[in-house]
Amino acid sequence: MNPSTSTAVYNDLGGLSQLRARSNGGDAQGALKQAAKQFEAIFLNMMLKQMREASFGDPLFDSSAGDSYRSMFDQQLALNLSENGSLGIAKLIERQLGGQVTNKAETNNPFSFQSFVAPTINNNTQVIKPSVIDPVSATKQKAFSSAEDFVAEIWPYAEKAAQELGIPTETLVSQAALETGWGKYMMTHADGKPSNNLFGIKSDRRWDGEQVSVQTTEYRDGVIQKERANFRSYDSLQQGFDDYVQFLKSSPRYIDALNSRGNAVEYLNNLQKGGYATDPSYASKIQGIMNGETLQTARARLNS
Repeated sequence: MNPSTSTAVYNDLGGLSQLRARSNGGDAQGALKQAAKQFEAIFLNMMLKQMREASFGDPLFDSSAGDSYRSMFDQQLALNLSENGSLGIAKLIERQLGGQVTNKAETNNPFSFQSFVAPTINNNTQVIKPSVIDPVSATKQKAFSSAEDFVAEIWPYAEKAAQELGIPTETLVSQAALETGWGKYMMTHADGKPSNNLFGIKSDRRWDGEQVSVQTTEYRDGVIQKERANFRSYDSLQQGFDDYVQFLKSSPRYIDALNSRGNAVEYLNNLQKGGYATDPSYASKIQGIMNGETLQTARARLNS
């Protein structure tokens, strides 16, 4: 490819303004296409940078000035390559974000973005993502077509467990929704069998039952880390809720949570203080779900 055929220049500071104007002007598809190319250019530039760092360099002509010019060249090269669509990354991004269906060949492509599903957002609740389980490790689970189906399925079990703990039922439903993304990311075994573990309870020496190993997200000294851990697995949702209650009652760490006198906020705050989760925002995220529109709508449909 002749680099001079591209009119894009990597240091054009007006590119973002032009992209915004294009989107506001009604050409959303064109703006999406251009943004996808820019993303691919960034990716290519990062790849070239890593390749440069992995090389031994030029022992005779290396200099800081040479490094600067080489960096400029790599940025422009990445931009030209993205304009030409060499890797096809921009095309995949454009199809995914534009709502287009990929063909069968692209679905089987290991670099396809088709498997990614963006979380939905509304103004009254937080974005719901699995707080513990990595979606890649939980792709085969019991299917819940909607949040309403999830709430309707687990509500009777949550109601019974909540009565034993002396807290509102929606507290446990909200916690399960956070842990599993409204049931979409329930932990499963390799054969697709669901673990029925809605509360992210790990398998330790006290557990002699079945377990499932998945990748998790933990906070260590305020830093997010990916880890692999073993979690308890149950034969049914009822068994999972029963074990959740027993898990809390058998540990002195959660005595304050159990003595919350039916106050959901106090229960969740004490649960976090007891070390139930490493996420520093764990309690507030559950409270956000409890007060959110999604749960309220599900409850309304459940009672109708």
